[in-house]
Amino acid sequence: MIMTGKSEKRLILIIDDEEVLRDGCKQVLEKCGYGVLTAGQGNEGVMLARKYTPDMAFIDLKMPNMSGMEIIEILSRDIPDIVLVMITGFATIVSAVEAMQKGAYDYLPKPFNPDQLRALTKRGLEHRNLKIETKRLREEKDQMERNFITFVSHEMRSPLVVIRQYIEALNAIAGDRFEQDVKEIIERCAKRVHNLEDMIAHWLDISRIENGSLTQQKVSLNLDSIISRSVEEMAPLCRKKGIALEINSPRSLPPITGDTESLVRVFTNIIGNATKYTPQGGKITVSVKKNDEYYITASISDSGTGIPPEKLPLIFEPFYRCAGKNEKHGGSGLGLTFCKKIMESHSGMIDVSSREGEGTTFVLTFPVPINTKRNGSGEIS
Repeated sequence: MIMTGKSEKRLILIIDDEEVLRDGCKQVLEKCGYGVLTAGQGNEGVMLARKYTPDMAFIDLKMPNMSGMEIIEILSRDIPDIVLVMITGFATIVSAVEAMQKGAYDYLPKPFNPDQLRALTKRGLEHRNLKIETKRLREEKDQMERNFITFVSHEMRSPLVVIRQYIEALNAIAGDRFEQDVKEIIERCAKRVHNLEDMIAHWLDISRIENGSLTQQKVSLNLDSIISRSVEEMAPLCRKKGIALEINSPRSLPPITGDTESLVRVFTNIIGNATKYTPQGGKITVSVKKNDEYYITASISDSGTGIPPEKLPLIFEPFYRCAGKNEKHGGSGLGLTFCKKIMESHSGMIDVSSREGEGTTFVLTFPVPINTKRNGSGEIS
């Protein structure tokens, strides 16, 4: 915007090498109460945009020295809130689509009349207002989430610790004096407190991943060691439930870059989920393979109940639980969200496939660092 006396005017920039078109647009828009800047060269237009940060810019597609596409790309990067419109005498679908891919809001084919210019300007500025308001609301929402997480951290964790300690003390003091039904009630209370503590821990970790405050010591490491440690941690639970836990891995794998502790949590979380839905006598298999010289994939497959197709797209959403109405599997509903965030922070991916009654497979894809890819002789370079 530019200041004119007591009011603020919306500022429009016209970049076109035709002087008659620039002057005509300037006259039309100034009569509507807008402030108008004009430039006959792309470089001049970019300099004016960077100096005055206009609300909207009309940019000719075909100009000497710098094309309209280049200008659109530069301004959409440098001035995120600006509304960009391509002016073109070559109003093809291809050029319009390319301009919008580079950040344009719309296009205006030559020749155009004053009514078309006024209507598109009004619509573009309304779009800008909505865009800015959406951004503001999103920032407010993010701030509310951060404040709520802080509240959870300070106001809920401490009371839960005290409650858990009282329950543990009650069990220790009572010994065998309680009836079985009373013991079961106390045990259920302890489990619920434990679930709440897990949920809070996961929630805080996800928040730290998103704001970059979760410490991750990323070093060169072997995925085999991560999987071996994860399987070792989960083996007692699998034995207790009568579930076989197997590893299939090639003898040698190129190293990846990652944080050991967070990746172990990813694998133990997914294996732990598999134990909830795999019946006694079932099997969980962790398989590793090199897809090509660029990626390593690790698959965690189970022979459990599977996930209904309509629930599959939702399982990585926060607090979503895919247990059926007759199933009683507890959990925070944040474990898979945590896994997805950790994989993204490692520039990796996590995918899932499942068939009801046949089992579920999670596939973790890890990039191989460039300096460890194999050269033409088959050696790691």
